Amino acid sequence: MKLIINSELKNKCGHGMSEYWFSYKDYAVRNIRNLPTADKPDDMEQTEYFVSIGIIPFASVSNEEIMRAFIAKKNNKKLNSVFDKLDGDAFVDSFWKYYNAFYEFRDGFEDFQNQYINTRISHWCEENGIDYSFE
Repeated sequence: MKLIINSELKNKCGHGMSEYWFSYKDYAVRNIRNLPTADKPDDMEQTEYFVSIGIIPFASVSNEEIMRAFIAKKNNKKLNSVFDKLDGDAFVDSFWKYYNAFYEFRDGFEDFQNQYINTRISHWCEENGIDYSFE
């Protein structure tokens, strides 16, 4: 069995949320709200229970993480001086302002973002012994 990495799966690792979990049983990635908990012992935490039945948190990548990596790749001192001072929403808001205002800034972002997520998911698969392929 293989985990197929496609656009639908990549969307499940976005936003830095850990709401999606992977099942070794059927190689499916599901929202944590849709996972079965009826058999969970009362004295066991939900996370501990999921791990005990072969369900682990799926790879999680925040928008800010991708944006920071993109800026780092550009290796521009002016950009670094602006963005190094910012965190969280202020960082993301500033990134989109630059993105919308300057073609030179946004050039290559879509490809970078896609490759970054591919790399993160493939590393996550390798770390967890999950066979995978790209669609």
